[in-house]
Amino acid sequence: MLLFMSKPVRELVLVLAFSLLTLTSYSVKAEWRPATQLGLSQVAPSLELNNLSGKSVDIAKLKGKVVVVNFWASWCEPCREEFEELIQLQENYGPKGLVVLAVNLAEMKPRIMQFLKGNGFSENSIEILLDRNSITYKSWRARGLPTTFLISRGGKVEGVWIGAIENIDSNEVKGKIETLLRQ
Repeated sequence: MLLFMSKPVRELVLVLAFSLLTLTSYSVKAEWRPATQLGLSQVAPSLELNNLSGKSVDIAKLKGKVVVVNFWASWCEPCREEFEELIQLQENYGPKGLVVLAVNLAEMKPRIMQFLKGNGFSENSIEILLDRNSITYKSWRARGLPTTFLISRGGKVEGVWIGAIENIDSNEVKGKIETLLRQ
């Protein structure tokens, strides 16, 4: 159906759809939830996308690391507010084996760069991946924006956080990540 719409109408429909998904994320208490509680597989789906430099990043090659997969867009206000928290997670826990993958939904590189520059973020502060057609977002069955998945060293989905992570220093966020890093 979207294929038969003009480009401006298709873009408007996509923005409205993602906005609705973002609003639904506000109605859910933000906390780590087990994948099974949300009807999701405990095995992390495949994820292979290009980063801002055009280099392919494959989650399968990150086995042995704890991985945070965050779905976001620059137009999503909770995503914008959460972005600094994601960078802090990478800075705090990267040396201990954590990798943060920020999967951007359907935005072009210039828009992402404008967001980064406008907020004083370095292009290399976290790995930003481009999900141009939202195929990865759909295959991961993310629930609105932002949605964050926490993946163990063995590739198991250990938790799903629906909505913005507002405080990485909270026991709920820090505790779950530190427990996985110790395993």
